[in-house]
Amino acid sequence: MKVDLQPDRPQMALTLSDGSEALLSPLSSQDRHWLEEGFDELSVRSRYTRFGMGVGGLTANELDYLADVDQRTHVAWGASVGGNGAGVGRYITIPNTDSAEVAVTVLDDFQGRGLGTILMRALVGIARHDGIDELVFEIVPDNTATLAKLSAIGAVTTLVDGLMEGRLVTGEIPKDRLEDGFVDVLEKFRS
Repeated sequence: MKVDLQPDRPQMALTLSDGSEALLSPLSSQDRHWLEEGFDELSVRSRYTRFGMGVGGLTANELDYLADVDQRTHVAWGASVGGNGAGVGRYITIPNTDSAEVAVTVLDDFQGRGLGTILMRALVGIARHDGIDELVFEIVPDNTATLAKLSAIGAVTTLVDGLMEGRLVTGEIPKDRLEDGFVDVLEKFRS
């Protein structure tokens, strides 16, 4: 899936573990079609590890929900590699709390290169900047690679109804060297 961002959209270039370059940028509601196309490119296994089931497709309402990004209560970033959509990271604030639900999805062809970690680091930095104290998530227990990475940055998880429920306290996660860059890009996009 080719991604063609508006030329004035702020973005940040980062090098992945395999030496390829990823471009990260805040998403907008105009990017709905990329979300739909990206979902269609996920394998059944990736759909299972992300959604807890091998979802066949997203409904129009689900796509509307995922594309309804205001970059304040629903923050979402997209990543491309070589002009192709590669992944999305998002958090959605939980009303009347200082918490948000976080999720990261990386397309199969781009997994194992550190892109998911970069997207998560961007979200942690932005959440910290925006005063969000805690990021919560659910993940299938057999997604051991992701659970190990989350544990390495301080996630606490518990098995509840067949899913690992977890939380990251943003103030306990060491500040990443790229954090200020992510915040700067988002502030340019917000203005």
